[in-house]
Amino acid sequence: MSETSTQDVSRVLVTGGAGYVGSHAAKALRAAGFEPVTLDDLSTGHEWAVKYGPLVRGSIADQALVARVIEEQRIDAVMHFAASAYVRESLLVPEKYFRNNVAGTVALLEACLASKRIRAFVLSSTCAV
Repeated sequence: MSETSTQDVSRVLVTGGAGYVGSHAAKALRAAGFEPVTLDDLSTGHEWAVKYGPLVRGSIADQALVARVIEEQRIDAVMHFAASAYVRESLLVPEKYFRNNVAGTVALLEACLASKRIRAFVLSSTCAV
């Protein structure tokens, strides 16, 4: 992954795109002329929130799925919003948060790097909004 210009990117994978921040990012991408493709397991997101491009149901931890989506959808960039973000729950079930936020993100990054297609990767915590 290296520096890129917006002219080099047309299709963007939005992980967590069925959630609040991800769905608004997809809307902004569409308005800017990009094609958002949402990857979401719908554990906290909503299918009805995906309005600006296709929805692929699945986990960021599923490297084979991510690799297939990148290839089949011709993904050029990724915006990653699929982190678990409930503070109280993270204290009660920390292993769930480690599995998704750390191991899941590593799996997503590995699939992106292996594809050799991804020119830009944006990592964002919805907690920072």
